Amino acid sequence: HYETLRSQKGQLSSWREAGVDIRFVVYDLLPVQRPEFFSAAHPAAFRDWLHQLPEFDGVICDSRAVAEEFKAWFSPATMPLPPHFKVDWFHLGADLRNSKPTSGIPDGGSALLDLLGRSTGFLMVGTVEPRKGHAQALAAFEALWARGIEVPLVIVGKQSIKVDHIALKLGEHPQAGRLLHWLESVSDEFLERLYGASSCLLAASEGEGFGLPLIEAAQHRLPILARDIPVFREVAGAHATYFQGLAPTVLARAVETWLALHAEGKHPSPDDLPWQTWAQSADQLLERLGIDPGQRTVGESKGG
Repeated sequence: HYETLRSQKGQLSSWREAGVDIRFVVYDLLPVQRPEFFSAAHPAAFRDWLHQLPEFDGVICDSRAVAEEFKAWFSPATMPLPPHFKVDWFHLGADLRNSKPTSGIPDGGSALLDLLGRSTGFLMVGTVEPRKGHAQALAAFEALWARGIEVPLVIVGKQSIKVDHIALKLGEHPQAGRLLHWLESVSDEFLERLYGASSCLLAASEGEGFGLPLIEAAQHRLPILARDIPVFREVAGAHATYFQGLAPTVLARAVETWLALHAEGKHPSPDDLPWQTWAQSADQLLERLGIDPGQRTVGESKGG
């Protein structure tokens, strides 16, 4: 899809010459920040796409953190943005019930919900790929299990690239089906029930543009243990517990510390974590574009 901009540049440029404000949404800069997480051709294509953006009017990022990263990447000393170029941000929406959710409980789903209901289970939500921290998480929980700390780990997410070794280990793990559960695809209904039955969301990703699972967890009053990265701080603020470091021992200690806080009811509560609906997200985007959200065109609605 990065090639689309190059192929459509003539049309976009003609619109701009006619007075149309052309801006692009940027969700993250990970392909150029952490190219090792992507296929060989992906970072170069993304870099080419980025280089074409200053020819237009601006970008709107899905978080303040990404907006700051965008401005830092276009260094004034090496690759300055033109004076007219606008860099802004908005936040995504999170109201699954109003977005035609899918339904259905998988085989074994009731037993898993029962396990989570009678234990202190951790939930990870997101594609299984290198940057998401699944390898560190699995090694950390293996260390805990070896010491007799039997806390379940549930992973929800499809397998992506460069994780064949992780996928193999998850599928053939001695604790698979007992303390370790990997669900590659679940309905929205079952995901919501997992959020409701779990004791803690584990957000171990090394890089994100936003962090929607943190908000979905907060909607279900599910406490959060997250890696200390800027965008997670932006989204969750003081409503989450944070950890630093890539070593499994670091995360294992963070889980143990969280369990101790949880036992005493002293972990940060997600109850007051702010979030917005998709309609509110759309209004925020319009405001960033300088458009009054109340002046929608005929046929549009605030229902998203």
